[in-house]
Amino acid sequence: MNEMQLNEKIAEVSKTVFSYSMARTRNREEAEDLSQEILLELVKSAGNIRDDQAFYGFMWALAGNVYKQWLRKKHKAETLELAENVLTEDLPSWEEDCSQDFILLRRELTLLCEKYRKATVLYYVDEKSCSEIARILSISESMVKYLLFKSRKILKEGMNMERTLGTLSYNPKNLIPLYSGEGPNNFHAFMKSKIKQNILSACYNDALTEQQISLETGVPLPYLEEEIGALLEKKILLKEGKRYKANVIVIDTRCGKEIAEKAALYHEKIAKAMEQFIDEHLEAFKGIGFRGCDFSENTLRWQLAVLIFRVITFGDFEKQQAVAPAPITAWGERAYLWCKEENEENILDKYIFSYSGMKDKQGASLFFFDCRTGGKGDHHDFYGNERFINILCDIARGDTAHFGEYDLEAVAEMVKKGYVIKKDGDFVTTLPVFSDKQYEKALLLAEEFVRTELVALLEELKERTVHILMEHTPAHLQEQVPAIARMDTFEHSVCAPGKLLMERRYLQTTYHPLEMPTTFIVLE
Repeated sequence: MNEMQLNEKIAEVSKTVFSYSMARTRNREEAEDLSQEILLELVKSAGNIRDDQAFYGFMWALAGNVYKQWLRKKHKAETLELAENVLTEDLPSWEEDCSQDFILLRRELTLLCEKYRKATVLYYVDEKSCSEIARILSISESMVKYLLFKSRKILKEGMNMERTLGTLSYNPKNLIPLYSGEGPNNFHAFMKSKIKQNILSACYNDALTEQQISLETGVPLPYLEEEIGALLEKKILLKEGKRYKANVIVIDTRCGKEIAEKAALYHEKIAKAMEQFIDEHLEAFKGIGFRGCDFSENTLRWQLAVLIFRVITFGDFEKQQAVAPAPITAWGERAYLWCKEENEENILDKYIFSYSGMKDKQGASLFFFDCRTGGKGDHHDFYGNERFINILCDIARGDTAHFGEYDLEAVAEMVKKGYVIKKDGDFVTTLPVFSDKQYEKALLLAEEFVRTELVALLEELKERTVHILMEHTPAHLQEQVPAIARMDTFEHSVCAPGKLLMERRYLQTTYHPLEMPTTFIVLE
């Protein structure tokens, strides 16, 4: 075989080799190590392969030899202690060779649920008596005997069963946890675990048992049990009998691409309409007379664009009524939760905007519209920090006479981050400050534009998103679709048009050094 043919064959069988390795190792890291060694030897041995017909026989023979060498090296390199949740290397057959029966037994032990696995390992490996096991597990001796009887039966049946690892075992998904609602956003940190993400993906279209989840993800059951329990506790998974199913919507790559293809028709229309409106109404916006109305044109464009984006996100013009409150999460806040599969085409991942609002002790509001691309101002500088919020709003009011040394330390930090400057011997904010009435006028300006120019486009976009998402969502989650579709259109009604306006430099990210463009205060 020539080099090109060999490379094509290796690319073709790489997933098969990885599945082979996963069935013979304890975890993904070891499987990757073993599969890389097998593939490396295949490349080195190119001269020994005659043609296509000889390739597969040669590959499997080589894989077996590499596996045996890998086992010997591993055994010499370290002495491993038997854990209760996985069959160990201390068994006699590990030292020199592993029969197919041993491999199958090891696989099936990792698929046993916890109560059976503990009893089996204690009895057959730790050589504990039934009475000792009963004491350790706090159960009766008769229950120990029952567990051992059942585990032998399950192991025997499993060893005679063909089990195929699912696609998530060699092609795991990366999900972006998305959240819209009251803070704090605990969902994002909770779902950072790749195991949690892939358990959710495995259970999305089909309700699976723990053993099926293990096979689908390629992760031994002992490493899944705690994660499954956590997902159940936070209501990300639901349990029906012995099976688990997803309780939040997952927008996978295929669904996301379908939505993006339809939504692309609206990106340019929204961006063009916004550009025209801002050009025609920037003077009227300045005329409202808020503090900061004399800022640079780029900053004022951003401010009016941010108000439009807020109205697009939170307005409901067709029904003219407040949107129904979000459901209460397992953490106690009202919020919508969903996940989106990460891929190179995710606008949200590259050009993310996010809203946040907070109030000070006197009822003033501090609003952020964070922009990841060259952003200036970040809600994390203030979120959850009442002292900083109160001090910044006091500066906006001109009420600084009471500041002590401790307060001035906070002011110095705000100066460093660009929220405050010292002018004429006093501190002033670098962000626009509206009174209630001024903010109401500014919002009316943005609302009138959205109502007359964009609402039809936004409704079409939402309807198309709902239709596509319905087709990709399991029946038991379809009640969530309208709300999640509304949240997901944020990417296409705000992020994508915003991206276009930045790429054209109509909204520039080379901001004025003494102005904060996307953050503002509304005083009571």
